[in-house]
This record gives sequence, C-alpha cells and structure tokens, in this order.
Amino acid sequence: MMARALASATIVVALAAPARADYTEVAPVRPLTLIDPSGLSVVGIDMQWTKWTVPAPPPPATDVSSLTFDVAADIRVAPHWMVLVRVPFDKASIDPGDCCELALGNLTLGGRGLWARRHASGLRSVVGGELTIAVPTASDGAERGPSAGAAAFSQLPHDPSLYAPNLTAVNFTLLSQLYHRWWLLQAEAGLSLYFFDDDVAGDDHLDVSGRVALGGGVRVTYKLALLAEFGARFFDSDLIAAGDDTMTSVDLGVRYASSAFIVGARFYLPLSSELRDVDMLGFGFDAGWRF
Repeated sequence: MMARALASATIVVALAAPARADYTEVAPVRPLTLIDPSGLSVVGIDMQWTKWTVPAPPPPATDVSSLTFDVAADIRVAPHWMVLVRVPFDKASIDPGDCCELALGNLTLGGRGLWARRHASGLRSVVGGELTIAVPTASDGAERGPSAGAAAFSQLPHDPSLYAPNLTAVNFTLLSQLYHRWWLLQAEAGLSLYFFDDDVAGDDHLDVSGRVALGGGVRVTYKLALLAEFGARFFDSDLIAAGDDTMTSVDLGVRYASSAFIVGARFYLPLSSELRDVDMLGFGFDAGWRF
C-alpha cells in the first residue's frame, strides 16, 4: 500500500512540473531586449557596444563609442513572482580626446509578475507586469560623467534610466507573449517617471516617458530562435535635446537557451533621425545561467 501511494505521488509531481531537461519545449522564449517571460531564475551579463560620429564645425568630427555592461539577476521567489536586480556599468571613448573612465550606472531593483495559460492546438500565452526603480548612483563627475551620459544617449530607445546621471526613475511595463512550437510574438507597453536632482544646476523636476515595443520570431528548434524587435520611446524629458521626442530602434538577433545556459547576440539599429544623423550602430551580447 505504501509503495502504491508513493508511486501515485511521484506521478502527480511529474505531471505538475515538467522535467528540467524538457522545460524548453513549454517555456516562453526569452527575447533579445524585451522582458523575459519564462519565470525562470537567471544570473548573467548583458553588454552593448555602440558607436556614432558627431559632426563638428569646423572639422574634425568626434567619434564616440559606448560600452554598457550590466550584471543582472532575476530570481523566482514564489509562483508567478520574480525579484530583479541590475548593476549597470558603462565606459565611453571619445576621439579626438582623452576620455573617459569606467563608471557605475544607476542601481536598479524591481519585481515582476507572470501568469501563463495553455490554449488549443499547442498555443500558449503569458501575461505579466514589471515594476523597477533606478536609484541615482551614476556619476556626473568630470571623468565618469561623460561615460554615463554617452551610455544613456546610446540607450534612448531602450532604457536610459540605467545610466543617466542625477536621475531617479520608476518604470512600469505590461507584457504579453503568445508562442507556439514554431513562432512567438511579444508586445510591451510601459510608463517611466524621471525625477531629476541636479545639485550643480539646481534643476530639480519630474519628466515622463512612455514606451511601446513589439517582438517576434521563429523557433528553429526548441532551444534556438531567430528574433526581431521594434521599440519606440516617447519623451517629455530633458534626457533629449529639443527636436524629435520619439526615439525608435530595431534589434535583430539570435537566442539560444538550454536547460541551464542562455545566450543571445543582436544587431542594434536606431531609426530616429537624431540617431541616424550621427550614424549610430550597435552590437549586443548577453549570457546567463538558469536555475
């Protein structure tokens, strides 16, 4: 009798939770830059190298490059719920010139809720929301401030609050992914509140930013996906100069995810005229360990 009860319990547990080796067949695909809807714990890094050229009358023009390097952790603390930690770093290079030092970005903490559902014919969906707070740890000094400013400029269509100096940000995003064996679609919409505190200029104020994004792709295998993402951020903020208040971009890349390892590579192409006019291009890479 005891053996039969144990066998029944084992079957129930096995049906309730897919085996670790098989989770890739049912888990949502993590996109390139959008929110990860899988609900799996992961610790990793996310890098982006971006270059652009600022015309300077008279010549020479100024060549700028920015490297952002984020240490990230998404930890599952309960069914449906995750806690998030981001520790961003950035380093700018300006030619001609002798600049700049490696700088810390804005430490970011937050939470995420996710709810999944299975539909007919193998179709699955997940919806959720994410709330993050970026605290003003980015430097505005003579050597590190330019690194922070360049990083925020390079990430305007994505999330500049990770890097912009003198900024506290509250970001809220809703997400939904619909996925099948062969394809996936993900949509996001979000709102950001930017609290500026500039002791030097004495310019303390609140600005607002909104963002929408759409991503999709094909699943070559359960572990490998080819992805494309479009994002647009709408500013009413001093983060950008006078001119177009909408920043858009496209990311194209590939994602691989096994039961314990995840890696992605992407090409970053800004579309907005302010960013195209300086010939901005970027490349991104991320890697992490899932558990």
